[in-house]
Amino acid sequence: MARDGRVGKLCPRDWPGLLRRVVPAAVWQGFLGQVGGSGDPRTRWTVKYTLLCWIAMGWSLQRQLTERFREGRALLVALFVGRRGPGASYQGLTKATRRLGGDLCWRFWCALRRRLAGTLRSGWTWYGWIVLAVDGSRIEAPRTRKNERKLGRAGRDKTTPQWWVTWLIQLPSALIWDWRQGPGTSGERTHLRQMLCDLPAGTLLVADAGFVGFDLLWKLVQAGVDVLVRCASGTTLLTDAPPAQIETRGEHGTVYLWPKKRRRQLPLRLRLIVLKRGGKRVYLLTNVRESTRLSRKTAGELYAARWGVETSYRALKQTLDRRRVLAKTPDIGELELAANILALAMLLLQAAVLLHAQVRALSVAVALRLTRRALEATRWRQPSGWFVLALRYAVRDCYHRRHPKRARAWPHKKNDPPPGPPHLRTPTPREKLILYAVELYHDLKFG
Repeated sequence: MARDGRVGKLCPRDWPGLLRRVVPAAVWQGFLGQVGGSGDPRTRWTVKYTLLCWIAMGWSLQRQLTERFREGRALLVALFVGRRGPGASYQGLTKATRRLGGDLCWRFWCALRRRLAGTLRSGWTWYGWIVLAVDGSRIEAPRTRKNERKLGRAGRDKTTPQWWVTWLIQLPSALIWDWRQGPGTSGERTHLRQMLCDLPAGTLLVADAGFVGFDLLWKLVQAGVDVLVRCASGTTLLTDAPPAQIETRGEHGTVYLWPKKRRRQLPLRLRLIVLKRGGKRVYLLTNVRESTRLSRKTAGELYAARWGVETSYRALKQTLDRRRVLAKTPDIGELELAANILALAMLLLQAAVLLHAQVRALSVAVALRLTRRALEATRWRQPSGWFVLALRYAVRDCYHRRHPKRARAWPHKKNDPPPGPPHLRTPTPREKLILYAVELYHDLKFG
């Protein structure tokens, strides 16, 4: 393995010193042993060089990939003084990344996220759960023939090719836990099934109405994952209680999700929670049937915090200005998209190392500006001892706003109607007999 090089003099208060705390030497060594690489000492793009260059490109302010690469390479040259420098071309970087594996950024984040519990400390669990929220979003791609052939058109006929990204965030801190990406025609439910094996024990998954499906919920329940998901008018639930009584009480302990096309499987026994928000009602389904573990008030607080997924996507698209992938081919676009997500995850992680559980109050825009200033100082070999102290105060304002920040009449704003209530139906006598047998079997097995 070619020598990756070391930073000359490290000050614990500048950006290179913080980088060493975020990614210790033990993590680098363990990841290098996992990934492997060429044993040729003439290798220019080593694993560390490749990852650091992609991360710096994700933080860059430039509008072209070649200019982002130029800044990332200049940062590596300034960091590792006296060592063999990286390659001089952007094409060499992409070839080295594909040689190491197209999922290099994702595997590197998997090696880092094991340290999240120690980094967040008291902010790792919430109400006894590791609360994760899931959602998906689309990222635009250039309208080239190769992108159109592989990515397809996920929306209307005149839309450009798009990528679909689905990620899980740890709700108390808004740190990214896992993600999957694919063509715009892929689905967020499929991505969630792929991430199911990586969910930590004791997870409570919070999701919106797009994740209500019998097959998906069945798989989550069988995997031992607690869920809190919103249901809409397309969901039919079996219950003996009148709908007016359920809405008055605010919840019902036992409802059954049992579509007609899945009658060969056992029904899902769930709990229905009804919340009132601004004169409208929000219907939530959960497999946590004990109100002592998950009260109606707690469920409302957890679902309201799910908006952190939307703000995370806003940080990627608006704050980092990565709403569009610049690569004109799908192979390189996949690498660029993963690197942008890793750059956002690293930006939040370096703040979490300093703020711990208070990272939920982080201002991503201020943290990004400080990081860009620190990288510029490092490239010009200037001191950046102010960085750590400034990052500790990079939090959102806490004063009470008299007016909303959004525009009064934004022309591109979507005004989709909210999901309607689920369809509550009384089971037939035959269905009641089957449901009674299911209840009896459940009581005998679990007590």
